Amino acid sequence: MADLLCTQLDEQAVRERYALLSQACESAAGKGNQQLEQQLQALEQIIEQELPALARKGSPDNITDLLQALRLEMARFREFCEYPALPSKVVVGLGGSFSAGKSSLINALIGDRKCLVTEVDPTTSLPTYLVQGKGEQTEVHAINLFNRVVSLSHEQFRTLTHEEKSRYGSQISSLLKSVVVAHPALPWDNLALLDTPGYSKADQAGSERTDANLARAQLNSAQFIVWLVPADKGTITEEDIVFLAGLDRTIPKIIVLSRADKHPAEEIEKIVALVRDTLAKRGLSVLDVIPFSNRPRSNYSAEPLLDYFAQWNKACRELGFAQQFKRQFMAYQRFIDEEKQQAQRLLGKFNRILALTDDGDIQDDIGSVQRKCKVVLVQQEQMAEELVEVQSRFFSLLKQIGDRVGIPLPEPDELSLLVLDPINFSHLLLQLVDEWGVETDVFDPILWAALMRSQYMPSMDKILRRDSPSYTALCALKA
Repeated sequence: MADLLCTQLDEQAVRERYALLSQACESAAGKGNQQLEQQLQALEQIIEQELPALARKGSPDNITDLLQALRLEMARFREFCEYPALPSKVVVGLGGSFSAGKSSLINALIGDRKCLVTEVDPTTSLPTYLVQGKGEQTEVHAINLFNRVVSLSHEQFRTLTHEEKSRYGSQISSLLKSVVVAHPALPWDNLALLDTPGYSKADQAGSERTDANLARAQLNSAQFIVWLVPADKGTITEEDIVFLAGLDRTIPKIIVLSRADKHPAEEIEKIVALVRDTLAKRGLSVLDVIPFSNRPRSNYSAEPLLDYFAQWNKACRELGFAQQFKRQFMAYQRFIDEEKQQAQRLLGKFNRILALTDDGDIQDDIGSVQRKCKVVLVQQEQMAEELVEVQSRFFSLLKQIGDRVGIPLPEPDELSLLVLDPINFSHLLLQLVDEWGVETDVFDPILWAALMRSQYMPSMDKILRRDSPSYTALCALKA
């Protein structure tokens, strides 16, 4: 097939393709970036070697997911380190399913139908940032699989479509990890528009570089999200809802109903209302649902969306690298804390059993189990200390790199990252009942009074009968 293609291409086209292929395979680091590269590799070593080594001593069931999240965040951090234009930008992520119209929307927003390729190979993961260019010509830079920045012409970039293999016999796009396009027509100097790959199908779930994983990591890095839903779907799909539910809920989101010109106006109004209602019922908050069409003289222009972009262009930059990294370390720390608490609860139970028996054999058996439990507890303590040390070195390196490239990255406080979910008090009470060895019902008012007497004790006697045992016990507690 490749030989046949070469006979169809003239010599100049073959030479240009070979030169582009060689450029995309560049693996040597520039002299000026060697120290930065060493620091980035040191971070990657912690993720790829030290944390897996620690995990072999004990790890949560989702350790694979935690490590994968760290890898994806690391890849995204590299992009911001290698592209000087990105750290100062507010990132607006555009997401959606395959062929939802993300690239077409970006082209319409800047008034250049040829800016981004609108037919991207769904098997190629190539997130593309669009920033305002300073010169008259469009400039394109890409990071290849060897983490090297390579320059492309706009014409070369536009050949990286799903037809590349059939036209040229090459798949250069598969050698690239991400692209930054500096376009002079982009009207927002403070924004970077991020065109993400459509999220992947189920048969791609086993790959580390699946479009779903990349799109999720990229969109979670954005300060604002625009999610496209094709109008011909009739509403937002269940797959879209599940994907949106997995994104950071604190990121403001807008739903754009693409290809709205293909339906009558009254039908579009119903679809917009249905999308709003469906998202509200599923607990997903969005700023707006906007119908859009990129066809000329359409009733669904980009004007409403442009108003949001103008507001976002005035927003302050917020980079969440340190927060995203810290969340993964916190998840590991929670696992160790829970294991330590479990070991301590077991020791408490064994101590109560020893206090209730004089049987020497039972005491010997319990003592043997206690010693094993103490060994486990010591191991958990050691793991906690190792994790703290690894985490400290990781964030120290991260801050050094941030200072080098102009990104402030102090280690975030854990309290600022806590998610306040509803608390199941009955579950907590059952744990305390089990730990204390108390035989009582979880709704026993005496137990509640004992736990919360500073606030609720004065009112408890009003709801108990004076001749009840509970009232007598309550009076004893108050005394």
